[in-house]
Amino acid sequence: MPTDDHAGDFDEFDQWRRLTLMVGQLNQTLEKMLTREYRVSLPETLVLTELRHIPEHAARLQELAARVGLDQSSMSRLVTRLEHKGLAARATCEHDRRGVYCMLTPEGAARGEQAEARCRAELSKLLQVASFDDRWASLVASFRLGGAPKSAAA
Repeated sequence: MPTDDHAGDFDEFDQWRRLTLMVGQLNQTLEKMLTREYRVSLPETLVLTELRHIPEHAARLQELAARVGLDQSSMSRLVTRLEHKGLAARATCEHDRRGVYCMLTPEGAARGEQAEARCRAELSKLLQVASFDDRWASLVASFRLGGAPKSAAA
């Protein structure tokens, strides 16, 4: 069974394309699991995770958007959803009234911690399965060999 249209002729674009497809499939599976078990989406889980790992458990919306790869408008809508679920709250910056912070609530911290732990376990299982699929095996191997950058926040 061929692994790709370009039999062994992979350049950076082909690797990126395969990586994008694999990540898309992983994200869909994680999204379904998180929604079913914790009633949060994958992007919401990423925001809760970021907030949990920031010392003050709060960040400006602009900073949070950059940390999770969302634009300002998408982040604003996501924070509104988190507020409605009681997982986050907004606060105005004392020094700059135009600045808006997103703060983690105790419920957000608890659910975020549970969702992150479950997401980590599920991702590990999914990558193990993917490592036996001809389409993804080399990508998974590269990912696991490279590990996380030393400067990345845990």
